[in-house]
Amino acid sequence: MIRRLGYLSALLSLLFFVVVVGSIGWFGYQAYLHATDAQAVASRTNEVGQAWTDDPAAVAKALGGKGGVRPRNLSSQPFQQIGARATTAYRSAGTTLTLTSSQLTCHERPLTSELVETPVSVLVLVHPENSWLPDVSGMWAQLRGGNSCTAASGPLTVKVTLATPVGRRIVVDAVTGESVAGR
Repeated sequence: MIRRLGYLSALLSLLFFVVVVGSIGWFGYQAYLHATDAQAVASRTNEVGQAWTDDPAAVAKALGGKGGVRPRNLSSQPFQQIGARATTAYRSAGTTLTLTSSQLTCHERPLTSELVETPVSVLVLVHPENSWLPDVSGMWAQLRGGNSCTAASGPLTVKVTLATPVGRRIVVDAVTGESVAGR
């Protein structure tokens, strides 16, 4: 009887050790992913912001409220990291900016946005919110292999609060680098 309890105790200790090491590994990996995502977003917003600063003709054209204006020195290749979504329109009410984007799949995480305000522009980048915890329902759906989703795209909105109202500033989508038309 004493030997059995010794084995059981050793087994439970080993199991506890595996759980602790696995948890530390998971959260370490998530910290790495969050840090690289933050660096990619910062790099993209700097690139797009600099392109708009360097092209006063594009700024003048976009100040007329026209969407789809891109600075000439910015690549037409969209930012595709971290599941970023292009902003297709916006609505402004005081300091609240409502961004319209699209959802591409059924099991999508909630969307969030990164925001950079300057005196001339409001630069936005909409992307799925990355959780620190594992997506158990998503993993379970993958394991079951049942995909009853039609993967239809639909509009989604994200609300952000600005430091000051948009006013005459240009709203720029950092994914495409283009100005966004207001509604």
